[in-house]
Amino acid sequence: VCALTVEAAGPKTMTRTVPASDIDVLDLSSGVGDVTIRARDGLEEVAIEVVLTPRRGGIFSSKRQAEQDVEAAELEAAVKRESLKLRISPVDDEERRFEERWIIEMPSRLAIKLDHGVGDVVIEGATSGVELDSGVGDVDIQAIEGNINVDLGVGTAVVRAPAAVYGATEAAGGVGSARITVRGREIEGGGFVGHSASWSGDGAYRLSVSVGVGDAIIKLD
Repeated sequence: VCALTVEAAGPKTMTRTVPASDIDVLDLSSGVGDVTIRARDGLEEVAIEVVLTPRRGGIFSSKRQAEQDVEAAELEAAVKRESLKLRISPVDDEERRFEERWIIEMPSRLAIKLDHGVGDVVIEGATSGVELDSGVGDVDIQAIEGNINVDLGVGTAVVRAPAAVYGATEAAGGVGSARITVRGREIEGGGFVGHSASWSGDGAYRLSVSVGVGDAIIKLD
């Protein structure tokens, strides 16, 4: 494992490269900020970049304290039971005064588990499944195959995938719309307050998108 930390006034960038030979799952916990994960064929390692930017938490919050929080923060990358667990330490969401911007390049064979707080999430090229739990923000997932389960509190979640490999497919929105489009044919959701839409194909994988407030959209080609 090789690591490099570059510090400057304000934001701090941390990078790490982890061999993927003993890894089956990428397991990321992130707080406030955006996350981009790109899965690619032929890669043999996981390349991680995270940028921490100080932010003031309120009118009485100290900018200097936010900068000190960034200076003290560290990137944790530990391989445990075939999972690469990524975190920013110390882990205390109530006290964090910075935003995290993650960019990760990884082998497509890895499954993705993401527990995210606030911000947008983009996942490209997933083939081994995605388990996503996010609070607030937009989600955009492009999957090739694998089980997909998205649970979003507030925002818009869009999942695009091939129709041929998916079977049980569900979209649900508490306040908002739920839409499934299969090869150009739209399946509208029903319900007065809560909305849902479902489709059953011949594929082996399951796909579920649930949004509390906002739109749940599945596009199968």
